[in-house]
Amino acid sequence: MLTDNLINKLESYLPQKEVSNIIDAFDFAEIAHKGQKRKSGHDFIIHPVEVATHLARLELDPTVIISGLLHDVIEDTHFNVNDIEKKFGNDVSSIVNSLTKLTADENTLIENLDQKNMRRFLVSVAKDVRVMIIKLADRLHNVETLKYLDTEKRKKIAKETLSIHAPLAQKIGMNDLKWRLEDESFKHLMPEKFKMTKRLISQKRSEREATTKNMISEIELFLKDKNIIANVTGRPKSLFSVYNKLQRYKQMGRNFSDIEDLIAIRIVVKSKENCYLALGNIHDLWRPIPGSFDDYIASPKVNYYQSLHTVVMNENNQKIEFQIRSEKMHKFAEEGVASHWKYKDSIEQEKIDDDEKDTYWLKDMIDFEKEFLEDSDYLDSVNNDILSDKVIVYSPKNQIFTLPIGSTPLDYAYSLHTELGHACQASFINGVLKPLSTTLSNGDTVQIQKSENEKGPNLDWLNDSLGYLKTVNAKNKVREWFKKREREENIERGEKQILRTIRLSNIEDPDQFLPYLAQNDTFENFAYKVGTGDIGNHKIIELINQRHLEETVRKIQNTEKDEIADNKQQNYDPLSSVIIMGEKKSEKKLANCCDPVYGDEIVGYKNSTNDIIIHRIICSRLRTFENTERFKPAAWGHLKNLNPTIVQIEAYDRIGLIRDITDVVWGEKTNLHSINSQEDDKNGTCKIQLTVYTRDLGQIIRLLGKMESIAGVYNVKRKK
Repeated sequence: MLTDNLINKLESYLPQKEVSNIIDAFDFAEIAHKGQKRKSGHDFIIHPVEVATHLARLELDPTVIISGLLHDVIEDTHFNVNDIEKKFGNDVSSIVNSLTKLTADENTLIENLDQKNMRRFLVSVAKDVRVMIIKLADRLHNVETLKYLDTEKRKKIAKETLSIHAPLAQKIGMNDLKWRLEDESFKHLMPEKFKMTKRLISQKRSEREATTKNMISEIELFLKDKNIIANVTGRPKSLFSVYNKLQRYKQMGRNFSDIEDLIAIRIVVKSKENCYLALGNIHDLWRPIPGSFDDYIASPKVNYYQSLHTVVMNENNQKIEFQIRSEKMHKFAEEGVASHWKYKDSIEQEKIDDDEKDTYWLKDMIDFEKEFLEDSDYLDSVNNDILSDKVIVYSPKNQIFTLPIGSTPLDYAYSLHTELGHACQASFINGVLKPLSTTLSNGDTVQIQKSENEKGPNLDWLNDSLGYLKTVNAKNKVREWFKKREREENIERGEKQILRTIRLSNIEDPDQFLPYLAQNDTFENFAYKVGTGDIGNHKIIELINQRHLEETVRKIQNTEKDEIADNKQQNYDPLSSVIIMGEKKSEKKLANCCDPVYGDEIVGYKNSTNDIIIHRIICSRLRTFENTERFKPAAWGHLKNLNPTIVQIEAYDRIGLIRDITDVVWGEKTNLHSINSQEDDKNGTCKIQLTVYTRDLGQIIRLLGKMESIAGVYNVKRKK
């Protein structure tokens, strides 16, 4: 029968009444999923039954088992949360509803592993650890049946499981579940490497097993003689952990044969005191390997795993690892937080020693969720700061702190307090002055020395190649300091960048243009974002181009009207600054043949009516005048009036040519009177003629020089 394995396991630890309630939940789920099939072609009901069976192996309470059986009902059937609440109560309906929402987030996560989806998924599982446990059991059965999916989907799910679910299982101490998730995912994500690792482990397997069996028998007899009650077993290393260790060994130039813990002998005793007694007996029997002893009882891992680890050399020069722990430690090592939902026959909780409280995981989970909600670089922080392996260090007052492996004294300072990190000047590790970039090791005692002044962090701390900071959280705090403490500097830097870009874009009036850039924000905030790099130069150029195109149309339409009004207001007289040597009363006129402007070398010619006509000295018409006595020396005075100049440009036709020409005109603060162009479609060229009002010859020369530098322009000349 489909539920035989499940019921047999339930009856081994639950009273019949609770088993009957779970069978009712199975009947409900079977009706709800009737006719539904999985990708394998099997009835869908197989999946929730297998999930419930995984939960029953952990001897979890009926609420968790029932929720596991019903976890897909709301999502995949016509029943809703109210139907479940009516039949099974609020606790079950709440868990199932959370699982339904979580499944939607998880499906999105498979397709798009980004910060937003990661945040929603992890915060959801952190809110109720029972939801997390059921979801992990659900994921375990899914990866156990990946062979029925296509290759791409298998790899996506396997990758996600290794990145998220297996580390989560480790985070809450469910190591047995973690190893199962890893090995199943490893098999589908890296099939060739999986086979290679399995083949390596199989070599000399019988020899290792025989050695392990003999050593187990020997230690059992030895402990019995010492009146230490113990359960001694052998545990093979998971394939994925062997593969990871093999990669590390390759980097160190070591071989597969150097791996010491392919099989570990586990000793479970009654008390913590007996752990240390058993350790001494093992070292009496076999020689311990120096540097291979870890005391996780005195210094638990970040998920509160406790055990003694040691590696010894037997009489055949074989290295064997021993793990020694109490029964309580062993229960938590295998089941983690799931052990807190084991079914209890009595309503009253068992009395527990202060140093082994059942609620020690709760603070960790609350901090876990808090970090998720506050961290900005979310994916990096989750993978690096939360789910990674940890190193345990001590404060000078012997307080225990856990940090990601690879952390430095500077990471430690920031983990204690943000201001301590900012003021960190030096560090002492085990009483010895060490650089702030030193990598911390298990058991180090770390002391931070603060700076007396308030200069704050060093920008070099954010340089990854210098190795000052490992944790994303600490890096974020340094970045925030620079953003907050140097706001004025960032604003100033941003303003300089904006004005430089405007200058290169030949904006006529930067002061009027600046408010346009900020749009709905203040210019100060806009400049600050530019200074911190949040707004790049490309965005400024984009806004300038957008505004400039609008202004180009308006200015071409209004230039002539504005110039007339301006000239009337200022009463410009084109001849007022011309000085004729020796003449005071004669009328002066500008020659139409050469159109002289302020700055040109000029000469006057007195005609038959005694009017003096002002010519450019290079005017060709002057050569036709025979009476040289009529030439009068002339010069410009200091009054600079505006005069029209006609410029002709020949260029290859292209998009943006007119805009670039008008940019040059307005960049010289020159008034544009008119512009027209003629295109030659056969040659792809054009002739552009524009009339501009200029102040003097120097301005005309600068204007022509800039026009010659425009891309595609091959000839520029000033017409008469």
